[in-house]
Amino acid sequence: MKTTLYLGTDPSEFEARGNAKGHLIHYPVIKIVPRALNHPEIKQAFDDVQDYTHLIFTSKNAVKIFMDNLKLLQCDVNGLAHRTVIAIGEVTAAHLSANRLPPQYTSVVETQEGVVQLLKTLNLDDAYIFLPRSSLSRPVLANYFQECQIRYQACDLYDTISQVVQPKPNLDQIDEIVFTSPSTVKAFIEIFGVLPRGKKCLAIGPITEQALRGALDSSGLQA
Repeated sequence: MKTTLYLGTDPSEFEARGNAKGHLIHYPVIKIVPRALNHPEIKQAFDDVQDYTHLIFTSKNAVKIFMDNLKLLQCDVNGLAHRTVIAIGEVTAAHLSANRLPPQYTSVVETQEGVVQLLKTLNLDDAYIFLPRSSLSRPVLANYFQECQIRYQACDLYDTISQVVQPKPNLDQIDEIVFTSPSTVKAFIEIFGVLPRGKKCLAIGPITEQALRGALDSSGLQA
């Protein structure tokens, strides 16, 4: 029976898609740490929450923490009903819908570049865009807004940090390792030292694939 080691924070989507065949071990090498609502950047961003015309969500974590902050501020999500909501991929879209904020647009390509291609089809002349994100987010969307002189507010809602959960799994008993983000690639190497030989390494998404490929190349291994 194949044994798969899943390194992300939540394996439910992976399992729901029928990818978890055999024995799945969930070993989260990262954790999501929300920044305090009184953080100056976050306070400023949420002071303008009623002024935004567009909300762009690039992860389910951003959705959850955004919603948690709205509750702390006692803001009803129904007050955002007339905003244009954009999601990166179907998973983020599903989490938005579950929180009563269904997106009008969902990028087919689940990268920031995919969102940019979607935005190029929209009229953003008078837009004021809110971009809640991870502190480790790539600057692709922010660069696009700056280049096109589109008004926006980016806000780092949370940090992604490595964690060591005990007991650590015995890699000798693992057949496949699933990396869900560049952060999981980095954390795995911090925890285990190197990427192991003789294991199938699976990356979720093209950005994670790039990070994993870079780590494999630097270690002289192949996926």
